Formats: sequence, structure tokens, C-alpha cells
Amino acid sequence: MNLIELIRPQNMVAYWDDSKANQQRYMGDWLFPHKKVVGLELSKVSGRAGLPVQLKASAFDTQPTYRDRIGVELKKTKLPFFRERMKIDEETRQQIMAISNDALLANYLGRIFDDVGNLRRGAKAQRERMAMELISTGHVKIEGNGVKLDYNYGMHKNQFVKPATAWTDTANSTPLKDLSDWVDFAQTKYNVNMGYAIMTPKTFNLIKASESVIKSIYPNSVNASSLFVTTQQVKDVIMAASGLTVLINKDAYADEVGGVSKQFFPDYKITLVPQGGVLGNMVFGTTPEEAELYINPRTRAYTSIVDTGVAIYTRLIDVPVNVETVVSQIALPSFSADVEGGAGSIIIANVE
Repeated sequence: MNLIELIRPQNMVAYWDDSKANQQRYMGDWLFPHKKVVGLELSKVSGRAGLPVQLKASAFDTQPTYRDRIGVELKKTKLPFFRERMKIDEETRQQIMAISNDALLANYLGRIFDDVGNLRRGAKAQRERMAMELISTGHVKIEGNGVKLDYNYGMHKNQFVKPATAWTDTANSTPLKDLSDWVDFAQTKYNVNMGYAIMTPKTFNLIKASESVIKSIYPNSVNASSLFVTTQQVKDVIMAASGLTVLINKDAYADEVGGVSKQFFPDYKITLVPQGGVLGNMVFGTTPEEAELYINPRTRAYTSIVDTGVAIYTRLIDVPVNVETVVSQIALPSFSADVEGGAGSIIIANVE
């Protein structure tokens, strides 16, 4: 059995594509659709369109006046690089070679293919972590293996807001008014029509427990704190008050194999997103493995590019005799000046 031929990336990709149940679509895939660039740099255009300025009157037979352009700045940022590998060691390889039962062999190889799937899911999780960190903090931070990066997206301080009364004070908080005020602020200040409010279940439960919200659902109630409200009732009253559709993010990840669960989106934060939802792109650069495809076409049999810019590469190590699979990506979320509001298209609220 030629193991290196059997576990070529093309076979692993086919295995992944067949196991749709194991593939999760994250919120970041919708907010930041994939885009590919050549190389390692992302060119970011900062600046926002703002309110429309009326065309000035002019007399006949005169030169038109010049209009100033909105300040636009082009910045180049190096994209972060992520790469990990897994291996079939000498002992495992001997065990595979000794299996004569086809069904047992298929099960064993399926577990190996799923190990590779773990790396691919890990690449996807890293992209989602960056996307959710960006829309909840205005930064993307990367730290590990001697790498420490902090991408500051230069959001204006006015984009970070707080409620009139902390939502943890459920007896006095006014979430419906706060949400409505933030929507009005985004419209007035940035000419952005907000359509969605992203939050975790814990944050949403603060809205459900707010006495002012319960009273809006049951206006004739005497003791609001004793009444039960459903999730749908609260979502409906938020829509009626602010025009926002609530998106609850429950997704989680771990930093290490067997590590503790971490939420992609933090508790006590709410991010308002424009109607339409798309904020920019998840921009992929060219990994060294992909670049090698252009330099040495013979590596094509051992390299596959998936998910727009994730490279899967297999190789045989002579001593010790291991078969390794490497998964790498160069990626970073980027706001787009083409979407409503550009970099000023979100409002981040800390409701504690």
C-alpha cells in the first residue's frame, strides 16, 4: 500500500466535502465573505462616505466650483500567517499496513482524514475568532509561538457606546430605548441604517429580565419581575422598538486540544450591523505552499487549495519515516469602503 498516495490532499478534501454534518457555517462567513489577494499584503482604504452633500447652485456661463474629496487614506498591512501540521508516525503507519480488512482500513483512514479535518476546522475557527474580535473590540490580536500582533482598525471613539443604565441592573435598565437611541445615532452621525444586533445568550437574557422590557410586553402588569417572557416575544419587541433583528451567537472554540471552551463573541457586548450584513471581506494571502505551486508544478499532486486560500500539503519525511500533513492560511478580516458606512459601519456597545 502506498500510503502517501492514499492520503493525498485531494482525497482528504473529498472526505471533508462528503461529511457536510461536520462543517459549521459561522457568522463571520456572512459578515466577511472570502476574497483572495496575491502576496502577503492587504491594502486597506480608510475613510467613510458620510452624509450626502447637496450640489451647489451655479450661474450660467461660469466655471463650476470644485468640491473637496473626503479624506481617503491607503494603508498596507502585512497579513498574519497561520500553520500547523499533523503526522502519521512510524508505528501508526505499520498498523495501517497490517490491516487487511477493507472496512476496518476505511474506518482507520477515516479517523486520520478527520485529524486533517481538525486542522481545516481550526483554520476556519481562527478566521471566525478574528472576525468576532474585530466587530466586538475594533482590534484583532494574535499571540502564540513567538508571534504577537495587534491590528488596530482605527474605529472612532463615538462608535463605542454604553447604555443609560447598565443592563445588569434589570430593575432600572432600558434596553429598548438604548437600542433605539444607538440606531438613531448611527443614522444621524454616519448615515448608516442598522439592521442587526449581535449578542450572546447571556447578554440577551439581560434584555429578557429587564423589567422595562417585560412591561412593554405586558403593559398592564403590576409586578413585571414575576412574569415570564419568551425569546420570540423579546425579539419581536426589539424589532418593533428599534427595527433590529437579534442574532444570538452561541459558537465556541478552544485554544488547545482538550482546552476549555471559549466564546467567539464576548458576553455583555452588542454589535450593531447595517442592513445587508456584509461589512467587508475575509482577505486571504498566498501561503508558501500555494506559492510553491507556481514555482514547482510537480507539487500539485501533493497540494490542494480550499476555502479560497487554505493550503493542504502532504509530504513524506525520510527519518523518522512519517507522513505529514500541513495546513496553512494567511488571512485577515477587512472592512470595505464599498459597504454602507465603510469602517464606520458598526456600533459596539458595552452593556455592563
